[in-house]
Amino acid sequence: NLPPSLAPVMLWTAIFTLGICALAQSEVPSVLLHNAAQPNTFMPVTGLGTGAYGSYYTNDSEVTAAVENWLRLGGKRIDTSLTYGDQVPIGAALAKFNRSEVFVTSKVGPGDPLGYNDSLSQFENILKTLNTEYVDLLLIHWPGGNMKPSSDPACQSSGTPRACRQSTWKALETIFHSGKARAIGVSNFEVHHVQDILDLKSLVPAVNQFELHPYWHEDDLIAFCKGLNILVNGYSPLGAPDVSTSRYHWDLREDATVKGIAQKHGITTGQVLSLFSYQLGAIVNPRTQNTTHMKENIEFMNYKLSTDDMDSLAALQHTDPKICPDPNSMP
Repeated sequence: NLPPSLAPVMLWTAIFTLGICALAQSEVPSVLLHNAAQPNTFMPVTGLGTGAYGSYYTNDSEVTAAVENWLRLGGKRIDTSLTYGDQVPIGAALAKFNRSEVFVTSKVGPGDPLGYNDSLSQFENILKTLNTEYVDLLLIHWPGGNMKPSSDPACQSSGTPRACRQSTWKALETIFHSGKARAIGVSNFEVHHVQDILDLKSLVPAVNQFELHPYWHEDDLIAFCKGLNILVNGYSPLGAPDVSTSRYHWDLREDATVKGIAQKHGITTGQVLSLFSYQLGAIVNPRTQNTTHMKENIEFMNYKLSTDDMDSLAALQHTDPKICPDPNSMP
């Protein structure tokens, strides 16, 4: 059986499934956002990740082509960030499609400073580089770790990480109330980071985006978010194979358990891995430039893993399980 900490997650998954907006089989279903989201804001279950780490997207033309291919194949969501440095070519691709039919996520920090005024300035740059009047979802990219000095005292040496997070969240609330972000949320926030936002007694994040795959699934964090109606958006659902193979010498797609489950269901290992996150109640945004893989990333929801499959995947372990830095180290 699944670990006890996963039991409430699996129960929530049944509720999550009921919240899916029914669409034609060839289209990507969406989930209704709660908390800090405008009414009737639906977020597509699968999106195209554009993270600049690893070997993907080495130039602007690759980014534009990937986004255009994704949208032409039926994809409806793009995940980006100022820190990725790819918003101009993404904006060029978006200009060729109906903006209202594409869900765009972007993020403030950590490549640029956190804090109230700095986040407001970053957001204006986000709109400019994407060549759009609004974003569908705006996230705080990391709970701390400014790479550049902030003008906000809360984010300077005289402040605290908690105060900096809270000041940054207040900026996102201002943006949300302006109508230029249809929803706001956080990324890479652990329970204590989210609690700092809750302590403001104001808007609750609509989304928390963090790393999620069989080698790294924070079951308590998932359950915590679900209890607050915060949608979990898992990144690196396939384990970011371009990074994991070069940095840690493992590839989840080649794991014997994953391959066995894929063979049993007649699907790809990538689809098995996306289903793992999806059936935990998370939406995903795997990265790829390969159009065949894009189709697989759209179609994986047509399949379902058994409880035994989920048990087996949840039990997988590795000595170096995490791709990105661990935000638990941030106070």
